[in-house]
Amino acid sequence: MTTSASLVDDLREAVASGGLSIAYQPQYALGPDGVSRAPIAVEGLCRWTRGADGEVPPSTFIPLAENSHMVEEIDVLMLERGAAQVAAWQAEGHPVGLATNASPSHITFDYADAVIARLDDLSIDPASVTIEITESPSPQLLPIMDGPLQRLRALGLAISIDDFGSRDTTIEMVEALPVDEIKIDRSLTQRADAAATDFVADVVDRGARHGWRVLAEGIETVADLDRAIARGCHRGQGYLLGAPMDVAELERLLSAREL
Repeated sequence: MTTSASLVDDLREAVASGGLSIAYQPQYALGPDGVSRAPIAVEGLCRWTRGADGEVPPSTFIPLAENSHMVEEIDVLMLERGAAQVAAWQAEGHPVGLATNASPSHITFDYADAVIARLDDLSIDPASVTIEITESPSPQLLPIMDGPLQRLRALGLAISIDDFGSRDTTIEMVEALPVDEIKIDRSLTQRADAAATDFVADVVDRGARHGWRVLAEGIETVADLDRAIARGCHRGQGYLLGAPMDVAELERLLSAREL
């Protein structure tokens, strides 16, 4: 029987030895004419294959990383590797950006400086990188984050609030911090009721005032996509548009869509 302690030990070894991988899920621009032909960004998603046990779900190993104080190292590692890959795609003529996750537990000046140093080493345009503040651990947003987020934005990075509408983060909390994007939680994207539509409409309306873009995540059906467009969302992400994929699959997608 696998114990949490053995999982933590194996995860620590995977972090140290390069045993983690990245899957890339495409994000598309949405508008009255539908969906952009090619992805405008990809979200880098951490993956861990644990020997004969196979792939360990992020819902299992990310909380372990949080509790074992490894999540900042993982987030910076994913940023570094994802940015290197996106920089290579950009050099090949694919104008695609990177979205990468950051736990709210480590949004500090040290983290901001680490991000800036990594991007400088890679010579990637910071304006093509979005930092997504994940919904857990709670609280997602705190006033103390203002300084580090301002430092990142001053360099040109965008700040995104992940899974908005799923937990306790309010629109007023978002308005109090330097933010560029709101990701609507999949539960709202997939709901067709008036309450969900009104919720998203309020986010889009406030986004117009504050300069936020709004991304609908969890688009899995044509109905989900149609709702996201009708509600005024600027970007979309989900299995209907593209599942998380490896580098080779994403390269085939980029090449095919740009023909």
